[in-house]
Amino acid sequence: MSLHPHTLEVMNLNVALPRGQRLLRDVSLTLEPGEVRALVGESGAGKSMIGKAVLGILPPAVKVTDGEILLEGRNLGTLTDTTRRTTVAKSAALIPQDPLTALNPVKKIGPQIVDPLIRIHGWSRDTAGTKALDLLDRVHIRDPKRVMESYPHELSGGMRQRILIAAAFAPSPRLIVADEPTTALDVTVQKQILRLIRELQRETGTAVLFVTHDMGVVAKISQKVTVLFAGKVMEDAPTRQIFTDPQHPYTRALIAATPSYADLNRPFSPVPASLIAELHGDIRQDDLRYGEVRAR
Repeated sequence: MSLHPHTLEVMNLNVALPRGQRLLRDVSLTLEPGEVRALVGESGAGKSMIGKAVLGILPPAVKVTDGEILLEGRNLGTLTDTTRRTTVAKSAALIPQDPLTALNPVKKIGPQIVDPLIRIHGWSRDTAGTKALDLLDRVHIRDPKRVMESYPHELSGGMRQRILIAAAFAPSPRLIVADEPTTALDVTVQKQILRLIRELQRETGTAVLFVTHDMGVVAKISQKVTVLFAGKVMEDAPTRQIFTDPQHPYTRALIAATPSYADLNRPFSPVPASLIAELHGDIRQDDLRYGEVRAR
């Protein structure tokens, strides 16, 4: 168990493009050991940007301009690039959205799991290989030895995603960023993958930052939810409260826009354009105030 009260602490994080356009606006959140927190919002809300900022994999033109990120009590912004990469690699892992592009198409599965374990943790090839086989078995992959000798294109989308889950959990990280890991999968496989992540997360006590645009997924997997719009936190609350007593109009609109399989006759209810315009107006005012503060 971690000695630190929070696995992850993000405080007043601002991320911007070179000309100053903010992509994240004063984002703050905490993630406790063993907790699953969902980041939810429409495309472009900044969900994945938070995960990338934490892992230190922002696009080259995008920079953290303000705020702090603490991983198990260590302020990542105070570390050298090399120390930060080492710290994050040993304590955190990523489950990416698209397993086909995340895996090297000309390299067998075995080395893609084993080599990082050797490089990051200094394990022997035998130890890393045994760990990889064990994890593939735990994610319910039949004949793990055959899969280790396979290329990504020889496997189904569901199997590739299971492999990425195994690779993420293999080194027993304290934090996993799951970046919409079910988006590219059909509904049946989605359910299996969600169950699998929750199962492994409970077994290992790993904290998970789960990025999604799907409120149905939020309800199934998370204990807490951060609702984002245009890089700004609209609401932050326990999952039960988000669904039973949402406080922000945008949260209520997102829930209303979620299709109901229990009531197929219910008309589709998109987020009102008037609400979007109002929120954009608030954010423009926010950016003006932020510019004034930065100029002083």
